Amino acid sequence: MKYALISDIHGNLEALEAVLEAIASRPVDGYICLGDIVGYGANPRECLERVRGLNPIAVTGNHDAAACDRTDIGYFSEQARAAALWTREQLTLSERGYLASLPLRAEAEGLSLVHSSLNEPEKWHYILSQFEALPTFNLLSGKACFIGHSHVPVVFEEKEGRVTTHPPGMVMKKDARYVINVGSVGQPRDGDPRAAFSLWDSESGSVAVIRVEYEIKPAQEKILQAGLPAMLAYRLSVGQ
Repeated sequence: MKYALISDIHGNLEALEAVLEAIASRPVDGYICLGDIVGYGANPRECLERVRGLNPIAVTGNHDAAACDRTDIGYFSEQARAAALWTREQLTLSERGYLASLPLRAEAEGLSLVHSSLNEPEKWHYILSQFEALPTFNLLSGKACFIGHSHVPVVFEEKEGRVTTHPPGMVMKKDARYVINVGSVGQPRDGDPRAAFSLWDSESGSVAVIRVEYEIKPAQEKILQAGLPAMLAYRLSVGQ
């Protein structure tokens, strides 16, 4: 099976449509969404509709949970909190119900799926380092865990108790385990403003991160027109 893995769309319709167009030209059997369909961007409803139409295997993200009042947003930054409250007001009861129905964890082909980490997924821990990956490896029963949340595509490899970090894109080794961040569709934070998604072949074990150009300016203009914090628009052009 070949899967397209999308995460951290964050209401950025322009980025999502560019990614879905890129996926359409590839042989994909199914979709996996690792959370944060909404939040930050100005098109939460449209992005939610497009993702639901893919019938993905999906887990919830912290901004999805915030939009349906399933998580405390007290730790959010001022800009994130404003976007979360605005997004909550835009969604219908049915849309909030869909987000509320998404699990914290799921599986696909024996691999784990979670937005943040396998340890305390409801507390939304970031995995940005080898040390931060250790608790997830300790709870990982299968070959790999796909994650989102940090918006930075990266591979953590564990072999014989030693964790190393690798650039995105690889073929899983038989004698190693992995925690893999699939990148962000709608708000990359690795210095590359292009939208990111991943392709996973469950038979060969290959994982590829694909970058896609999209029209950033319209997405920025809609954020400003909605009265959302200007920083949320600016960061799209710098990938931060």
